[in-house]
Amino acid sequence: MTGIIRVALSEAADPGYKAFQQKLLPGVENYLGVRLPLLQKMARQLAKRDWRAALAGPDETYEEVMLRGMVIGAAPMSLEERFCLIRAFLPAINNWGVCDSFCAALREAREYKKEYIELIKQYVASNQEFEARFAAVMLLWYWAGPEELEESLALYARIRQPALYARMGVAWGYSVFAATDFDHTLAAMEQAALDDFTWNKALQKMRESRRLTQRQKQEAQRRKRR
Repeated sequence: MTGIIRVALSEAADPGYKAFQQKLLPGVENYLGVRLPLLQKMARQLAKRDWRAALAGPDETYEEVMLRGMVIGAAPMSLEERFCLIRAFLPAINNWGVCDSFCAALREAREYKKEYIELIKQYVASNQEFEARFAAVMLLWYWAGPEELEESLALYARIRQPALYARMGVAWGYSVFAATDFDHTLAAMEQAALDDFTWNKALQKMRESRRLTQRQKQEAQRRKRR
């Protein structure tokens, strides 16, 4: 990012929010504490201007990395160019906050489902923690409908990255899919032979979901591995 953007981010920093957010982002040392709505607003503004120039410089803070991902998702460009930028950006992701905000920024995935699913397939079996989480989060946000569930569950079975945030992403996804078809999702989880942590975390998220019935939550509790 450019020096002008870096100054703007520093001026928007909230020390109180920084202290709160750092507890949720262990290991992130270059955090300023800029609230998400401000970053999203800045990304929309940059996307309307010379966004390529904005992306030309290196990133020095967490917010700059997050902003880069948001601009990649928001700026007007061809699908081919966006995919090139996505592939180049993924290795820079080293925490769940940037990963999930980046996925949220790629809203055109709803329009170009065929093209995006082919991109996602390239990362489901990745041995990199946040590439695997990227695949998991993209699927749970954009391929969780009844007509897409079977394909998403089949792809989830291929996500075997053992690091914490990859497994947390998978657990989150299963809880989202359960709201579409609870019984089919549980059956797919059993067939995928999940490790105990991912299995129990998925069931926990189901119990916390507002989209599942009390009966379904009770069944999720019953299925917990001891």
